[in-house]
Amino acid sequence: MKKHLYLATLLWLCALGSWAQSRLTGRVTDAAENVPLPGVSVLLKGTNTGVTTDGEGRFSLPNTASNSVLVVSYIGYISQEITVGNRTNIDVALAVDVKSLSEVVVTGYASQRKKDITGAVTVVNAKELTAVPAASVTQMLQGRASGVVVGNDNSPGGGTMVRIRGFGSINNNSPLYVIDGVPTQGTLNQINPNDIESMQVLKDASAASIYGARAANGVVIITTKKGKTGEPSITFDFYSGTQRPGKMLDLLNTKELGEYLYQSELGAGKNPSVTSPSAQYKFGSNGEQTIADYIYPNVYGTLPSNYTYTNDIADPNLGRTAFNITKANKEGTNWQDVIFDPAPIANFQIGATGGSKSGKYAISANYFKQDGILRYTKYDRYSLRANTEFTKGKVTIGENFTFSYDERQGITNNDESNPIMFAIRVHPIIPVFDITGGPEALGGTNTSPYNGFAGSRGSNLGNAPNPLARLYREKDNITKGSHVFGNVFAEAEIIPGLKARTSLGLEYNQYNRSEYFHRDIEAAEARNANSLNVINNFDRSLTWFNTLNYNKTFGVHSLNVLVGTEAVKTYAFGFQASRSAFAFDDLDYRYLDAGSASGLSNAGAGATLSSLFSQFGKVNYSYKELLLADFTLRRDGSSRFSAANRYGVFPAFSVGLRMTELAFMREVKFINDLKVRVGWGKTGNQLIPNVYNAYTLYAPDPSNNAYDINGTGSSIVGGFDLVQFGNTNGKWETNTSTNFGIDAVLLNNKMEFVLDVYNRLTTDMLTQIAIPRTAGSGTIPFTNIGEVQNRGFDIGLNFRDKKGDFRYQVGVNFGHYKNEVKKLNDDPNATVFGFTTRLPAISATKAGLPIASYYGYIVDGVIKDKAEADAAPKFGTYTREGTFKFRDINGDGIITAADRTIMGNPHPDFTYGINVNLGYKNWDLTMFGQGVQGNQIFNYVRYWTDFNVFQGNRSKDMLYNSWKKPGDDAKLPRLNSGDAISQQVSSYFLEDGSYLRLKNIQLTYTLPSSLLKKAGLASAQVYVQGQNILTLTKYSGLDPDINLRRSGNDNQDIHMGVDEGAYPVAKSYIVGLRFGF
Repeated sequence: MKKHLYLATLLWLCALGSWAQSRLTGRVTDAAENVPLPGVSVLLKGTNTGVTTDGEGRFSLPNTASNSVLVVSYIGYISQEITVGNRTNIDVALAVDVKSLSEVVVTGYASQRKKDITGAVTVVNAKELTAVPAASVTQMLQGRASGVVVGNDNSPGGGTMVRIRGFGSINNNSPLYVIDGVPTQGTLNQINPNDIESMQVLKDASAASIYGARAANGVVIITTKKGKTGEPSITFDFYSGTQRPGKMLDLLNTKELGEYLYQSELGAGKNPSVTSPSAQYKFGSNGEQTIADYIYPNVYGTLPSNYTYTNDIADPNLGRTAFNITKANKEGTNWQDVIFDPAPIANFQIGATGGSKSGKYAISANYFKQDGILRYTKYDRYSLRANTEFTKGKVTIGENFTFSYDERQGITNNDESNPIMFAIRVHPIIPVFDITGGPEALGGTNTSPYNGFAGSRGSNLGNAPNPLARLYREKDNITKGSHVFGNVFAEAEIIPGLKARTSLGLEYNQYNRSEYFHRDIEAAEARNANSLNVINNFDRSLTWFNTLNYNKTFGVHSLNVLVGTEAVKTYAFGFQASRSAFAFDDLDYRYLDAGSASGLSNAGAGATLSSLFSQFGKVNYSYKELLLADFTLRRDGSSRFSAANRYGVFPAFSVGLRMTELAFMREVKFINDLKVRVGWGKTGNQLIPNVYNAYTLYAPDPSNNAYDINGTGSSIVGGFDLVQFGNTNGKWETNTSTNFGIDAVLLNNKMEFVLDVYNRLTTDMLTQIAIPRTAGSGTIPFTNIGEVQNRGFDIGLNFRDKKGDFRYQVGVNFGHYKNEVKKLNDDPNATVFGFTTRLPAISATKAGLPIASYYGYIVDGVIKDKAEADAAPKFGTYTREGTFKFRDINGDGIITAADRTIMGNPHPDFTYGINVNLGYKNWDLTMFGQGVQGNQIFNYVRYWTDFNVFQGNRSKDMLYNSWKKPGDDAKLPRLNSGDAISQQVSSYFLEDGSYLRLKNIQLTYTLPSSLLKKAGLASAQVYVQGQNILTLTKYSGLDPDINLRRSGNDNQDIHMGVDEGAYPVAKSYIVGLRFGF
């Protein structure tokens, strides 16, 4: 009996021991570099229990049974399964899965292993991408991917233009963005960058053709963060800092401007001592200056006590007979200092992830705030994101949605009428405020909240308004936007290897802007009446796609087949109305009914509706992971074309050969993986400005088409005017792309190298061609007749290594393209001119040239002396010593319009990005630089600062570096107030736009786990960062990064490369904190 009891007790204790539970801790590191891996999934096999590692790679699992099996997995590494046994601490070293390159990459309606990709696809490191604070993810993309050019507006909440592998059209060149499977071609400001999990750029047709209808300009695929199996994980990310203006232009002060005026009059053969060129200056016989005490009233020598100061707001004639008495600023107002100020930037982010086998979630909330370095400009965004999915058996349903609201305060243009350009132009003798010191809100004594500013009202002060007054008065003109973006989806496994998926996506944007324009009675060209302009726009896009995906391995053969359909319907509506002569300027009265209908009054509305329907299929094949092949076919139908030409078919294929799978290559030890690939394909573009290009349109116009049929004067019958010619023969622009690529992993997996060489040809480009005037006055339709070619190459190189506790990684990307218009229509001399303002056309687009080539006179310096002047070709009576020497292109000895020629172009020779990561124990230093080389900029600001045009300020170059005497090797012509030739469009305006910018430098400290445990945290990092703190460039303007600025809207690339005083980039200094628990 005792023996039996003893055995039973022993068995029970053994059983108890086998199921004993205890806390298990451990650390996961990189096997090659021995560095911690944060975010690694550590899961108890067969359960929903799991955690992710902290910033030091550590994990802790409570109540772990000794017979449990750990599943340790991380993207890009070989997963491991480990039996726990009696251990309470397990350290795991994961090996990089470089040979198999098993990282999963989203490439279009489905995913592929990176090793199997045969198209030109760049995977952007999301961690490095989001390290740069910005409102939009596209701003962060600049310099991160070879062959991708990004142009930033730089104002808070401003737009961003992205171009991939050049410019395929004179119409829309923006890529397609696909976020969690939902396509969009918007600005992406509604997406919080911190929510991004991964990003891929599909650059050639073989990779992008699965999105054929809109993939002609490349595709950017963004996947947001998803839920993970395991215990809830909560993260918090906060940063705050200051932004500061960078470079300013070197302009004249009041005394220097007087000297310029004096010398300019002498140069014109006048005597400024007798007749002064300005009411504010008197000149002695030797140029001695006497500056007036007051610039308004500007009757020289009179006393302001003779005049009555009146607030113009009370004057029934809007103040044109009243006086805002203004003292002269004899030292000179630095207007750039007036409008630019340091500004704060901050970001608050909280997120949570977690889940089980049956359901996962990832939610986040974000607030982003950026004030602009230009006063009274700012951007605020509030966003929420919820990604969830639920699985029951073989069926998964889920959703990915973001909701955001933003407000943007600031200038809405980058042209010559923006406050930055006004600050460059306005006369330095004008102070900021009149004698009241400005409005009370700005520290003055003027009781009117919007008056008390000084301005150009008076004689010889130019027409530029007070830029601070404009900014202050329009500070309440805010664009408000509400956005919903996302999808709901369902996926079911029908049989092993065959999955069906359906997704319904929604993009909804609503914008409201109220623009109130105050009277600015202090300006020379004053607004004599206030006005209100109200704008309401919204757009909605629904996308429904359905796919079947079959994945099967047959021995050494792997096959994946995808077929599907997609339907897209887009609706946009806009309304705008204006009123004027408001009795009060208060915010409470700024609604349309409070204005006068007898003043400025107009209203208009419009709507567009368009749709797409597509069928597509894709086959991926692999033989022994040696031979890889992709075949894609897509058929798209667009409502923008007539029924006869509605559909386009876009095929593509690519093949790859993994050389390292061949026997003779296995002996080459320094090559760990080598893949050669070739791709060809076609994609389409239908985004021309007019969605109804196929249709001839008519509209009623009683002033032109009403007719009194009976001749009684009371029987008028309305008719219709032709307002647009339709083109029923219009069809898809087609982009044909050929790509050759090499992917290599070298030196014991330490180096990765990617090379792509491509040729991209756009045919049937839609352009507007002239029609006979006798045809009528309707809008000219777009016709398929143009061709554009882009050829180039992309290079990516990444190297990483470790020496003891020191680790480093260096990445470089490099892109080059050559753009050429092959033809515009059947006339080889056909030209589309761009950027025509106060000057003749600055750019020309024609066959044989890059898009937006600069067009004008070539300047061969300044004529030094009379002998050189006698030998120079004559530009009428202009040519003499001290003037520009214009090049005689046609050799006829005289300078005429026939000598205008192509001067250069805004396209760079190459673009590049450099990323350096250094680490030592818990410290990390990252540096990222981005640059452009070989492009030219047309510096339109010089029109105002370097020549005798409108009255106002000038550059110091004009006074000090202009021709003074025979023999001078001068930069600018002689000063001459009568000179109306020097400012003609010429190569003088062109500057080298090359630059290298230190976009980001960041020092991060990761807190050790010993401190984290005491604080109850899983991870914590603190960092300091500088952004845009150094720019190396020869460009004289505010900012060399302007190439796409004029392309603020699509279909505007023919105007690019012109600097009109655009918003400059800010230098930022930031402190941040990240922690999780």
